[in-house]
Amino acid sequence: MMNLNSVFNRARNIIVNPKTEWLVIQSETFNKKAIIKGYAVPLIIIMSVCSVLGSVIMESNVAFAIIKAIGIFGFTYAGIYVSAVIINELTTSFNSKKDLDTTFRLVVYSFTAYFIMSAIAFLWPPLSMLSVFGLFSIYLFWEGTTILLDTPEDNKVGFVVVSAVVIVGVFTMLFLILSKILLTIFSLGF
Repeated sequence: MMNLNSVFNRARNIIVNPKTEWLVIQSETFNKKAIIKGYAVPLIIIMSVCSVLGSVIMESNVAFAIIKAIGIFGFTYAGIYVSAVIINELTTSFNSKKDLDTTFRLVVYSFTAYFIMSAIAFLWPPLSMLSVFGLFSIYLFWEGTTILLDTPEDNKVGFVVVSAVVIVGVFTMLFLILSKILLTIFSLGF
């Protein structure tokens, strides 16, 4: 189980020195529940709080901002979970190790750059163009695949591309649903 200091240190280390941090992660035995609860949830909460603050600062009323943040939390959590399960099922097609807990580690820790950049973009929407730096998560995923899943070098490009398509597809679908829900709520007068 991680505390906020551990979350901060892991986030810093995975961004600054991913190869070394993936080796540390490889030696850990956290299961998917512990990784989500101890690492992903705190970062998703930070994103959600930044969303509330940014929405209130920029234009929205508090009730709508809170509803939006709850949606962001729920759909981000679901997106990570669904993406990891699908990617785990694809591992054997790329001669990679199939292990759901390990795949969750890869997906969750790879999302670090996305979490940080989304929090910044939500907090101050004029900086939303900086969210493109969240694409660093693809590089983090790239570095982690061989270390965690033993993905052979000749399958690495295909695995990372297919995984990225899965993640983008899952998140696009979920956030389109969230947008529809928020538009409906907003049209009701929130």
